[in-house]
Amino acid sequence: MKKLLYKFLILTLLISCGGDDSIFLDYKNMTNGWEYENPVEFSFDSPSEAVNIYILLRTDKSYPFSNIFIKSQIVSENNQIVDTIELDLKQEKRTLFSGNSLSLNNHSFIIAKNISFKKSKVTVKFNHANRFLDSVDAVKNLDGILSVGLLVDNYQNEEL
Repeated sequence: MKKLLYKFLILTLLISCGGDDSIFLDYKNMTNGWEYENPVEFSFDSPSEAVNIYILLRTDKSYPFSNIFIKSQIVSENNQIVDTIELDLKQEKRTLFSGNSLSLNNHSFIIAKNISFKKSKVTVKFNHANRFLDSVDAVKNLDGILSVGLLVDNYQNEEL
């Protein structure tokens, strides 16, 4: 039943995108949370024009934090961008892909704005880096993460 719900949500999101702005959209589903040692990886062919890159997170009520730390790596033919970012799941600006239902939360965060690549294959990897207060080690399995997605769309010079 959950898989049917996910397929319906993804189909709805694809249909609601409607325009020609979306270049790439994909989700990776997690079976039992997000394991620290299993990064999520996406690959797409970059267009010649500038793009925005978003991370999409789907969580449920069992997610134990109000934020998430993400290690991101964007690799193209001649470039590599590595960053660790903190995403505040409670204070995000609502977008098309964000919203809440009774037990499901969708979050959308821009991680690269107005970025250009040579026409090449681009690989984006995400891994979480959350830890508990008294620990230096990352949480081995981050419960409550149902899926991690990537959205790439054409850059438009307007406030997001």
